[in-house]
Amino acid sequence: TTETLKMARIAGMGYAEAADAMTVAMRGFKLEMSEAQHITDVYSEVAAISASDTQELATAMSKTASSAASVGMSFENTTAMIATMVEATRESATNIGSAMKSIISRMSEMKSGLSQDENGEFLDASKAETALKSVGVALRDSQGQFRDLDQVIIELGERWSSLDSATKRYLGTIIAGNRQQSRFLALMENYDRFAEIQESAMNAEDASVLQYAKTLDSLESKL
Repeated sequence: TTETLKMARIAGMGYAEAADAMTVAMRGFKLEMSEAQHITDVYSEVAAISASDTQELATAMSKTASSAASVGMSFENTTAMIATMVEATRESATNIGSAMKSIISRMSEMKSGLSQDENGEFLDASKAETALKSVGVALRDSQGQFRDLDQVIIELGERWSSLDSATKRYLGTIIAGNRQQSRFLALMENYDRFAEIQESAMNAEDASVLQYAKTLDSLESKL
């Protein structure tokens, strides 16, 4: 309750809306109640250093939390990817959340051996694996299991600047599909910015306490 009230105050959200945002993150990533402050810390820190706010992050996360967790993505990495895409594209949080969900769903369906994604676009795990392997990124681990998607994306991002434009477009289509290619490319083209935001998300302890104090100071000054 305390953390929900804090999130509501920091983000300028209603209590019910903040409670929904907190619940989505906790249930989606199977976090414990004791980790509630970590959610507000990450949202507060990322919002403070990026061109996205807590409400945008929570809105996008509501679209993608459970699907992100299902492919091994962490809460911190997912939040940082959302913030980078919002900042780079300036599209609505709803659009970015839907795009992230679609990309994740595509990779998840590829793991399941399905031949089409939710948009009816063709899937081919072997092509995806071959394309990634050609740039030094493994889609599966040594036991033949699909790796956590955020780690695959991070490794690809580390190599992105060395790739030619044709390879980038092909990888974008293979991984994200035609409909979400542009958003995925925006994330990859801004990988350095993602890395900055990710580092802050991983070291966000007590960020919400500081942001909450600022809102109280602001309220006191207005009164």
